[in-house]
Amino acid sequence: MSFEVLPLRAVVFQCLFLLIAIAIEAYVLHRTLSLDYKTSMQYAVSVNLLSTFLGWICFFLTQPLLPLEWRVQLISFIFFEHFYADPMLLNVAPVLVFCALGMFLGTFLVKLKGLDFLDILLEKNPKPKATSEVKPMRFRGRQGQLVGVRSNSRVYAVLVANACSFSAILLLLFFRLVEQSYLPR
Repeated sequence: MSFEVLPLRAVVFQCLFLLIAIAIEAYVLHRTLSLDYKTSMQYAVSVNLLSTFLGWICFFLTQPLLPLEWRVQLISFIFFEHFYADPMLLNVAPVLVFCALGMFLGTFLVKLKGLDFLDILLEKNPKPKATSEVKPMRFRGRQGQLVGVRSNSRVYAVLVANACSFSAILLLLFFRLVEQSYLPR
């Protein structure tokens, strides 16, 4: 067995990204949904592992459909951190932006439905109250935004958590690429 074929660096970075995403999303879920620390951490771990698993399944299913040049570039970059400078592939930036947006929206939907599934599985689905209690709405700032309406929304909480974790991971990837380009090997 050769360790040159085993993508240990990709596995380590995937674990690092998962840990960062779980920590950030657990904090955001705790703050926006008013969950306790343990529940928000469990939700964050579950939905991140689910989205990572489904992401890798999608990657391995769609990768054979790509043109050969793109497939070689993608596999060499993800698994071996080596990007070939091919002039034919310089117009890939719009495709990468489109794919990144698709990944963001896909993981958002998987995490949102994953939280719903966890509630059903754990039988924590909130039952509607017989009497509806109206909370007074407070206004904040010049814009007159309502406080309390947005902050209790599960969709908003998952969207913010996903955006924060994606931003942190993109920042780490950017630092990684800058480090590789300036340090001699």
